[in-house]
Order: sequence, then structure tokens, then C-alpha cells
Amino acid sequence: MTTRALHRWVLLAAVLGAFAPGCRHAPDLNPALDADGDGVLNGEDACPTARGLARLQGCPAKDTDGDGVEDAVDTCPRRAGPASRDGCPIRDSDEDGVEDARDACPRVFGPLERQGCPVEDPDRDGVEGAADKCPDEPGPASREGCPIRDADGDGVPDEEDACPTEEGLPALRGCPERDMDGDSVPDHRDNCPRERGAADNQGCPAARKQRVGIRPDRLELLERITFVPGTATLHPRVQPVLDNVAEVLLAHPRLGVIAVEGHTDNRGDPEVQREMTRARAEVVRDYLVERGVPADRLEAWGFGPDRPVGSNETSQGRAANRRLDLRIVTPRGGP
Repeated sequence: MTTRALHRWVLLAAVLGAFAPGCRHAPDLNPALDADGDGVLNGEDACPTARGLARLQGCPAKDTDGDGVEDAVDTCPRRAGPASRDGCPIRDSDEDGVEDARDACPRVFGPLERQGCPVEDPDRDGVEGAADKCPDEPGPASREGCPIRDADGDGVPDEEDACPTEEGLPALRGCPERDMDGDSVPDHRDNCPRERGAADNQGCPAARKQRVGIRPDRLELLERITFVPGTATLHPRVQPVLDNVAEVLLAHPRLGVIAVEGHTDNRGDPEVQREMTRARAEVVRDYLVERGVPADRLEAWGFGPDRPVGSNETSQGRAANRRLDLRIVTPRGGP
């Protein structure tokens, strides 16, 4: 048996003996056979005094930069870097946590969610870049980053304020309350804004009985609009009421567009009722146009039983549901 063969036999015996019953750990090999204890016999170990790897003939793997990636496979052996990058360092020139290879702005600090580019928001209002129409003035996103301007400080933004240089009321689209005839009834609620009158007659002289009142969202009919039963024909006695409505609309162009809305109770076929209420609303609209109200200020709608204001279980409730409403759709400005 040759010396080399003998060494191998002794090494094998030592390894097998380490796993014999009762052995808790492998004993060190005889230094005479493996001086550095790396499992490579002295006779085959190119580095017999330094523990190494069998594939490197018993020599240790070289790792110049100490990054855990041995030089043989380290693309950057003199600069420490993770194995995931083949031993090369992660470059982050602007130190924003986004490596240069993935940083769209590698020399300017910026968050990861913006690919390393900075947030362009000089006024710091949360509206960035081109989306901000007023980049030097903070403003909400709902206004594209522009501030809410209110020159008169009345809480109504200038672009919605019919009187932007006068402090006013939101209900009057930013215009102040006025009383041209001095009767203590503000013009926007005065059916006769140029004639002194009483508050209980909507600001008109007692000799001119008023049958309609101006409210923030509607014209309130103080007397009912009725029709010949089962038809869309106006009852003759409602003419004074509709004439009064026309007078008020002509005296108050600021009221803008008015929706004439017909309603009824739940008795009868719903679709037939919708058609009937629409026809009645159209008749009222046409009457007001004949009295001089511009057609583009009037709409006609029929809702049938769809919008009750009372219980259809009682005669009182059904009577309340059979009605005509005059709703203010788009007011046009101040009083």
C-alpha cells in the first residue's frame, strides 16, 4: 500500500469512527495527516497550514473586500457588495434609498414611489407638478391647487359671487341684502321691490293681494293650482294665482330658471299619473310664457306619485301629494 493510499484509509477510518455509536462529535484528525484540520490531507493540501476548501486543494477562498463573495465570482473584488449584485456595491449617489440603477433622478433626492425623483410642489399644498395651476400659491386639489379667492370675505368664492367686491349672503350669491323701497322687506323676498308694502303681503301694498311668496329654493304658492278633474285643463279660478307668479318672475330675473313640477297621490296607474302631471306642468309653463316670462326660464316635469310629501294612507296626505311645485333651479345672481 502506498503512503497516499494509507493516508486516505486512515482519514476514512477517522470519519467513519466519528459516527460510531456513543460518539457525540467527530474527533480532530491526526495533525500528522491534516495539519490545518480542513479535511484535505497534508499530502494533497496546497495550503497545509491554512484551513481551506477541497475544491481549492485545501486553500481558503480569497475575499479581498470581505463581502462574503469570494474573489473568483466577485465582479467587484476590491469593493464590498451583496451576493445579489455579484459582489458589487449598491450605488446611491443622492442617498435617497433608491439605487442609481433604478433611480430616474440619480443625483437628486426623491422618494421610491416617484422612482427617486423629487416631489415638485413648491407651495406644499399637496398638488404636484403640472397638476398645480397655481404652483406658488397653496390651494386645494379640488381647485387644481389654486387658492379660494374671496375679495369681500363673505364666504362666497369670487367666481361664484355675483357681487365680488361687496360683502353679502350666500343665499344671495354673495350680494348684500337690499331694500330699495324701504319697507323692511328685503328685495330678494319682496314681490314688489319698488313699492312700499307689508311683510304679511310679501312686501306689496295691501290693495294688491299676493298669492305667491319667494323662498330660498322655491316660489311658495299661497293658493293651490287646481285643474278640471281628470284633465290637464286649468280651473278658471287659478288665473289670478298664475298671473301673480308671472309678475314675480318678471320682477325678479335673479330667480333664474324655474322648474314647474306636477305631483299626485298613489291612486291610479303610475305611468298614467306621470303623463297627466307632466301635461299639467306643461300647461302651467305655457300660461306663464303667454304672460311674458321667457320660455328659457321655465321647465316642465311630471313626477306622478313618485315624490309624496304626505302619507297616501290618509285623505289629508293624499290631498297634500296632489300639488304643483315651482322650484328654483339656477338662480342668476343678487337681488
